[in-house]
Amino acid sequence: MKIIWIALFVVAISACKPKPIDPPPAPPETVRILVNPTFASNALMLDSIYQGPNGIRIKVSDIKFFTTLLGHQNNQLAEVAYFDFREKGNVLLDKAADYTKFPSLSMVLGVDTSLNHDDPSAFPNESPLNIVNAGSMHWGWNTGYIFISVEGKADTLNDGIDNFDLSFSYHIGTDLYQQPISFNNFSWVKTGEHQHTLSLELDMQSFFFNPLQPIDIPNEPFTHSGAGLGALTQKVTENFKNALQLP
Repeated sequence: MKIIWIALFVVAISACKPKPIDPPPAPPETVRILVNPTFASNALMLDSIYQGPNGIRIKVSDIKFFTTLLGHQNNQLAEVAYFDFREKGNVLLDKAADYTKFPSLSMVLGVDTSLNHDDPSAFPNESPLNIVNAGSMHWGWNTGYIFISVEGKADTLNDGIDNFDLSFSYHIGTDLYQQPISFNNFSWVKTGEHQHTLSLELDMQSFFFNPLQPIDIPNEPFTHSGAGLGALTQKVTENFKNALQLP
């Protein structure tokens, strides 16, 4: 009888031992891609005044663009990333991913043809291509997205008075103007215990005043990628692509 009681006591003690607690899962690895607009090697501030080499002064009020199919070889980092400098600051992408799978990055500057003509209301709620998130970056009059949007005002009189008499608006879209772009020979920078970051520069001085093909703002104040403005649209597209670069 004593033996039975001892056995029951041992069983009871064993049952009271706390079960080992599994350690919490490790936080996911995340990557960020930042785009830092500059002018003459200084950080560009929206609505601030900058002067070009031709004396024209400008104020940039909006910089937005899409990139799609971001990845390296068969590894996709993101289907789409959206930059809105006024609303989101300098963040192009922030998501869970293993940075070691992306020693280089290729992407489409713009919305790839495979996505550009889909129903914008059918994309997942969290997708930048969903019409709620894309907003004015989807054309109502033309099936597809605005790939690049740069807007602002220019003072073309060069008389020392701040009148900013001219608005400029460069909206690039349609399949013809999507551009492949790639970034190589860079290193992800560790910016947190589980975060790595790639920083890009967007040289807006080069965008407007590229010495090979400057935008003549007084005579080329806008394009919405329509017929008759193909030369300017192509120039804006190429200047923007070339302005987006590794530091």
